Amino acid sequence: MTATATAPGSVPVVRSTRRPWTALPAALRSAVEARLGSPVAAARSQSGGFSRGAASRLRCADGGRAFVKAVSLDGDPVSARLYEQEAAVAAALPGGLPVPAFRGLITEGGWTALLFDDVPGRTPSVPWRAADLDAVLPALTRLTAVAADRPAPGLSRWGGALADWVGWNHLLARGDALADVPSWARPHAERLAALEAGFPEAAYGDAVLHSDLRSDNILVRRGSVTFVDWAWAARGQDWIDPMIFALCAAVQGVADPDALFLRHPAARRADPEAVDALLAALAGRFTTAARQPTDWGTAPIRAFQRAEAATALHWLGRRRTWYPGAR
Repeated sequence: MTATATAPGSVPVVRSTRRPWTALPAALRSAVEARLGSPVAAARSQSGGFSRGAASRLRCADGGRAFVKAVSLDGDPVSARLYEQEAAVAAALPGGLPVPAFRGLITEGGWTALLFDDVPGRTPSVPWRAADLDAVLPALTRLTAVAADRPAPGLSRWGGALADWVGWNHLLARGDALADVPSWARPHAERLAALEAGFPEAAYGDAVLHSDLRSDNILVRRGSVTFVDWAWAARGQDWIDPMIFALCAAVQGVADPDALFLRHPAARRADPEAVDALLAALAGRFTTAARQPTDWGTAPIRAFQRAEAATALHWLGRRRTWYPGAR
């Protein structure tokens, strides 16, 4: 199976070629059906996301529905660990969030599967359309408001290890030529390093964050919006999810991420210096991450990371008036 990220124009579309339900090991399918309490009568594969495992909407013989995603421990150990992480996160998420109900983690025959309620809906169109943005933004505003009031002590602080967020400082320390950085941004490398140093204080907060709000992690149906794939959930400033959403939306066709970001009330309350610190840290992290070795499975991830680095730099450059023509 091959994960692909096609690009109509310059807009990456996150899609994967996935194993169908019927191609999963019989023992795993039986374990899933036992958990569901009914045989699976029909299954429809889903293509969103970077994982190479199975992702199917299931309809059971008794009329019940569920969503399953499964991955082989041997074929994709990184995704398998993420599934285990997502299962732990599901147990730590507070109630009241617009998320699919979690039905459990199943390990069988070297495979790991996660079961959720099947939520009707589609992923937003890419490039993003105004109608989908108009549906998702109010839902994200509601999510932020609910998440700010729900304690979640089981979730880690947003950002993980500090070493992952000092990319510019590491590049400068070794005299890197920054050949993959836009020419206009290279003279500002020391400023970027100084900004990213403020990352820990800028990100610190207690709001529950999804942390990975790409289009393929959002389902829209008749104005109803559900946020899925919470493996990277954490606690931090309430404006971080709107920032991640605006960044990913800009990678996938939205012209002005700052304008999109500022449509969210949490963004309008945010400290501008803290916002710039996180943009600098994100740009540094994605710049260094995109340089990691690429194979048939990681090539789409590296391509998306390169696009995220360029977009974050462009956004920050306009905010700081570093970018040519910025006002």
